[in-house]
Amino acid sequence: MASSPLHEPAAMNDPKAPQGLGAQLKAVYLSSRKKRDITWNTYVARPAAAVLVYFLAKTPITPNQVSMLGALVFLATPAALIFWRSPLGLIVAALMLQLAYIFHCADGQLARLTGMTSPVGAYLDFLIDEVKALLLVAACGVRLWLIHDDLRWLIASLLGVVLVSVATSLTTFVRRPEYAGEQIMPGVHAARERPTSALGLLLWGVESAAKYLIHYPSWFSYIALLGLFTPFDGAIPFLALFMGVYMLYTAKTGLAVTLKLARPGFYQHRD
Repeated sequence: MASSPLHEPAAMNDPKAPQGLGAQLKAVYLSSRKKRDITWNTYVARPAAAVLVYFLAKTPITPNQVSMLGALVFLATPAALIFWRSPLGLIVAALMLQLAYIFHCADGQLARLTGMTSPVGAYLDFLIDEVKALLLVAACGVRLWLIHDDLRWLIASLLGVVLVSVATSLTTFVRRPEYAGEQIMPGVHAARERPTSALGLLLWGVESAAKYLIHYPSWFSYIALLGLFTPFDGAIPFLALFMGVYMLYTAKTGLAVTLKLARPGFYQHRD
């Protein structure tokens, strides 16, 4: 595997290398970021992760180990949600979620910087992401059940876990080369041109909003802060928005799979 010069202490003293900590951090960020990324990652998460990567690159820690460390850090989020049921507890949960997400960004950035990328690493990232989503939905439901002593919130969290599980299974299925016609790796986003028709723009806007809501690290902190100024717990709007978009995704993807595989002509012209 190719290695980053940051793994070699001598390279840090190379006269041609960027001088000063700020310049070196910028170089790490520019060398390890994705070419296409969401706004939150570009301006918030990945610059913060670049600081972590700068120090990790000088150690024997691997990208997969960083992924696992991030998963361990994330466990503080459901713990805070369940056992610290004040608005401040929600903010602490959001902070731990963001810290875990910085690790999530750092594993890929470290892999790209050091040349230690692998298909298995991409799937490990996807696995950890979906487990975190399951834990977050379940913990929010349990939190609201304990706050309100209402069994319906426990049922809502169970429904949320089912939705996330079904959506994850559907995503894995439609990425299979047997279905998609090509192998689609986790984290790979197909470029789409912005439509020009009114209906196309409307659908594009709805899809963009749904993608934003699925990426909960981008907005969970706002929900947590909202809980300081509202009479209801911030976990309520989170569950409503997050479960709503998963419900739409499951319905849309499930319908597409059904229409494609159930049509009579599906078996024609197949080897």
